[in-house]
Amino acid sequence: MIKLVAADMDGTLLNSKKELSPNLFETINKLKEKNVKFAIASGRQYYNLLKIFEEIKNDLIFISDNGSIVFEGEESIFISEIDEENLIEPIQLIRKMDNVYPILCGEKSAYVENDDTEFLYNAKMYYEHLEIVENILEVINKDRICKIAVYDGNGAEKNSYPKLKKFSDKLLVCLSGENWVDFMNLDINKGQAIKRLQEIYSISYDECMAFGDYLNDYEMMQECKHSYAMANAHPKLKEVCSYEAKSNDEDGVVEALNNYLTNY
Repeated sequence: MIKLVAADMDGTLLNSKKELSPNLFETINKLKEKNVKFAIASGRQYYNLLKIFEEIKNDLIFISDNGSIVFEGEESIFISEIDEENLIEPIQLIRKMDNVYPILCGEKSAYVENDDTEFLYNAKMYYEHLEIVENILEVINKDRICKIAVYDGNGAEKNSYPKLKKFSDKLLVCLSGENWVDFMNLDINKGQAIKRLQEIYSISYDECMAFGDYLNDYEMMQECKHSYAMANAHPKLKEVCSYEAKSNDEDGVVEALNNYLTNY
């Protein structure tokens, strides 16, 4: 019996037009009726997710910023703050890269220091609370910083990610999208957030189901027996998943959940 379902947003719940399935809320409600908790597990900011799911926010758990901040509805469960000394060097290196931009992600807001049009368009897509400041390192003592997000206009996997991996001894450095790299504390990822929820709600590995499409979903899949990679998922994610769902453009998550509910 499933007691917790966790699903990624971009490339998973959202189709290629950044739209949710029109049947998703109804499916989540059906799960709720069977006492199944539903978690949105995303690299997106909590406030961004809250806006999207305003209608059913109190029925959801939000694993935001790739597991750095976790809320149940509007109640904070967990936040993992990065030490100041681990933020400075990555930011300094990112600043030197062409068409690559850092975002400091805090409990209150996200912070950028560049107003490039393409970059801001992409940043605002994921960060509802976003401030443009002169120097993002100056906000470290004004907010609890939980993540560095890096937007790479040239494609992250082959451009910035290989250079940024040098910080892997101090921070978790992961690819979270075609144009995104994220830095979190070493013990932070979506999988660790799932483990924390399992402990809080006395839910076992066998009772968890997860859906994802990219490498920031990797650890989450390892903590859920019923793991689904989307048809459009990164090949390395498919290798660790038990099942494959239809693509995000074919309502893969909703179809798989409704199949489960039909047979439950």
